[in-house]
Amino acid sequence: MTDVAETDSLRDVLVVMPEAGWNGWYSDWWNHGQGGDPAWETFHTVELRHLLERDWGAGRDRVVAGLSMGGQGALQYAARHPGMFKATAAYSGSAHPLLNDESVNRVMGFFAGQNNDPLRVWGDPVAQRRIWQAHDPFHLAKRLTSLPVYLSCGDGTTGPLDPPGATSALEADFNRQNHALAAELKRLGAQHVTTHFYGPGTHTWAY
Repeated sequence: MTDVAETDSLRDVLVVMPEAGWNGWYSDWWNHGQGGDPAWETFHTVELRHLLERDWGAGRDRVVAGLSMGGQGALQYAARHPGMFKATAAYSGSAHPLLNDESVNRVMGFFAGQNNDPLRVWGDPVAQRRIWQAHDPFHLAKRLTSLPVYLSCGDGTTGPLDPPGATSALEADFNRQNHALAAELKRLGAQHVTTHFYGPGTHTWAY
């Protein structure tokens, strides 16, 4: 769905684009305190890494990037696994799912659409607040201050790559989340934050 395969600067780089479930949220699911599968974070940061190092010659110079749900995953992995990645980037990413009730309810809707039990992933946003915060890049921002961080997002209004009148409440929400994370990183003294908040544009592959 993108032109990544034609990007010349990636010719000498091992590009790995793993699956993360339709709504896996790059997390080892809480499962009402029982843990267990799905365990996407363990798969990506432990099992997959070992396979890449053993079979594909992967080294230790790693960066992580993602879009939408994957943007949350990229920021989260970089924060939760210090030293594993040397930079991180999120494109229209879920950068602060605890921003407000709208953001929380939207994520809970995604959770419910995956398994009909929205509490399986991170639990209740109030009762299991610590689990939510542990997967929210905004609340992990202090762990990102030493890394180059790239944040890009549209504002959800009709952009140059949209049909007339198209809007996106999801992109507007993520835009607010990304601005909040960028401001928090700045407040914490991060020196290597690049933002591309390009204004009009929806949450679609064209961007």
